[in-house]
Amino acid sequence: MRRTRSWSHLPAPALAVVACLAGAACATSNPPGGGAPDADPSRPDGGPDDDAPDADVTQAERSCATRFAIAPAGDVTAVEVAGEWDWDTRTPLTDADGDGTYDAALELAEGLWAYKLVLTRPGGAVEWILDPNNPYRTYSEGVENSAARVDDCTAPLLELVDHRVTGDGSRTEVRVLRGAGGPAVGAAQLRVARRFEATEVDVPAADVTFDGATVTVALDGLPAGKHTLVIEAEGAHPVLVPFWIEGAPFDWRDALVYMVMTDRLQNGDPSNDPAPAAGADPGADYLGGDLRGVTAAIEDGVFDELGVRALWLSPWVENTPRVHDDGGHGVTGYHGYWPVTARAVDPRLGTEADLDALVTAAHRAGIRVLMDFVINHVHEDHEYVDAHPGWFRTGCQCGTPGCDWTTRRLDCSFRPYLPDVDWTHRDAGEQMIADALWWIERFDLDGLRVDAVKHVEDLAIINLSTRVHETFERGGTEYFLLGETAMGWAGHDLSANLPEYATIARYIGPFGLSGQFDFVLYHATAYRVWADDQYGMLHLDYWTRQSHAQYPADAVMTPFVGSHDSERLITLATYGSGNPIVHRKWASEGLPAAPTTDAPFDRAAIALTWMLTVPGAPLLYYGDEYGEHGGADPDNRHMWVAPGGRNARQNNLHARVARAGRLRQELLPLRRGDYRPLTVTEDVLSFARTAGDEVVIVVIRRAGTGDAVVTVPPELGLSGTLVDRLDPGGRTVTVTGGQVVVPMAGRSAAVLVPAAATP
Repeated sequence: MRRTRSWSHLPAPALAVVACLAGAACATSNPPGGGAPDADPSRPDGGPDDDAPDADVTQAERSCATRFAIAPAGDVTAVEVAGEWDWDTRTPLTDADGDGTYDAALELAEGLWAYKLVLTRPGGAVEWILDPNNPYRTYSEGVENSAARVDDCTAPLLELVDHRVTGDGSRTEVRVLRGAGGPAVGAAQLRVARRFEATEVDVPAADVTFDGATVTVALDGLPAGKHTLVIEAEGAHPVLVPFWIEGAPFDWRDALVYMVMTDRLQNGDPSNDPAPAAGADPGADYLGGDLRGVTAAIEDGVFDELGVRALWLSPWVENTPRVHDDGGHGVTGYHGYWPVTARAVDPRLGTEADLDALVTAAHRAGIRVLMDFVINHVHEDHEYVDAHPGWFRTGCQCGTPGCDWTTRRLDCSFRPYLPDVDWTHRDAGEQMIADALWWIERFDLDGLRVDAVKHVEDLAIINLSTRVHETFERGGTEYFLLGETAMGWAGHDLSANLPEYATIARYIGPFGLSGQFDFVLYHATAYRVWADDQYGMLHLDYWTRQSHAQYPADAVMTPFVGSHDSERLITLATYGSGNPIVHRKWASEGLPAAPTTDAPFDRAAIALTWMLTVPGAPLLYYGDEYGEHGGADPDNRHMWVAPGGRNARQNNLHARVARAGRLRQELLPLRRGDYRPLTVTEDVLSFARTAGDEVVIVVIRRAGTGDAVVTVPPELGLSGTLVDRLDPGGRTVTVTGGQVVVPMAGRSAAVLVPAAATP
């Protein structure tokens, strides 16, 4: 979701405003969202740099009123608000000027208040509704309500008015309001700092002006990378303005996301390696990978070579030292999904300094970093379980008879030792969100991969997204929220798949997730087309187009052909998904072997090329780039093999994938262009990606050898010579008579661009 989120973007029935949300509340009748109040549209620059405001500029006093407003759809005879400050007393909202918007202001004590708007229709029917323009939610006595976050109005308030990046600098304006009944905020009470590469320094006084009402910060000559401007006033919530100095503005459609199983990439610090855990299966124990190993890979150019623009790391939060049984095999928390602390880096993976160094290295390379946020559960030894047992619930075990993963999604537990977070408990949800915000701010992260989305109440996603927006995004830098909602593919009938699409799509939106993993497309194609030859390119194209049609138009979805929860692509291509060996997970069962022929590597190459050339922010699972093999979890989580340890076939696959990944980074249409199928047969898929006047044609042959004849519609504006940028030698083909003939070997691909556009 390319989220230019503001309160005006929210859905009908119209313009409701609650002015006391997320710590910025009670600040006049303005909606929270970064805009300046109507009362003072002029924000003069300059002014004295001393303790007192300019005598010519009046510093406004913040209001203690929480304003509720709605323009209801349809006829009403009364509009009221009621909340847990007094559910039995409804406060009328009035439309004094007759413009159709009803409003009222209440003075509420500091806190988070549940409320609903109450509409009375002609005839006496009464509707209690959620505030349609306030995304925040909370439960009260088991019922979901809108939530007003009311701040201490006697404290000063800072409001971001404007922020823009200008070349290698930025200009930022922040309005200062004195607390209700309190003195004006003087310059001596203000602090402006800039964070960069894990270091915070005060901004020089020459770059800051304060006219008594507005702080203006003008920065120039900043180094490339990610910066965060911090504006503070004594007693006020700080304003955080993250922004990037980079050659071209980044869009999350540009991202190729590389998933790192942190314990399985590289061992950068043997001193933190734990001893083998007693009772643990060797394949399900810690193997020594750590944060320093990831940093070394960044600095060695491992990810640059593939065109990677974002890293998703498996959870680095401290996990239990215990070993748990999985069908007679011991498993440790090497994967990171059994947390026991809220805000500590697992010492087996590194230190806070190691995580700082990793993020710094990534940002220097222009790579974003996503934290894997476990939102559904904790381990039974987690610090919150003993301290707050009411925050958790127990239920049936997911996947057992009578306990379906979807129909019992909210009350089933993954394992008996993983208590579910009860998001209907207000304090539990607020603490989980506070922890997420802490991690993002403390380590300068760029977003979250949100685990097990469908297993928590919808408000968990809405509230998390809202708080991320309010805290980090008001200056225009989007933080990516990538969700995991595991669904399936229900066969060829589109109508049967609509519930699958709808479940994934329901969590995406301006105050929801930016996008999700496309599980429907995965199950429809990843092994059924590429590994099994069960279906051909007509099937692939159809379900690719359905994914584009069924999800919100602005969603940045993530196509994938492999993940830490699925059998390795190349193993499926070696044996076929119907062979029981590919689903084995323990050495005692007899595990699948590495492929010894070219065919699985060729299948993997075209599958990954397809994934890297269709719309979205694709996921590359660590090791898939060179053909790491493996069955089911944990056999799909071998230690990553560095380039020097790979065989010739693995090196060849890596070269093909890296070429496609770098082309994706280079060619704008492959990142942001529309998808337009051209000539599609059972064996050949061809499609155009178009962005403005730029066009790229992708041709993939699944089977057979011969010429692929592709019709080129005249509106694409292509003629003359096209260069195959996937071919190391840069072979050329010619558009003649509205067609291009592309000689192709079996299981090969071409990326065609006009010769004039080729460097």
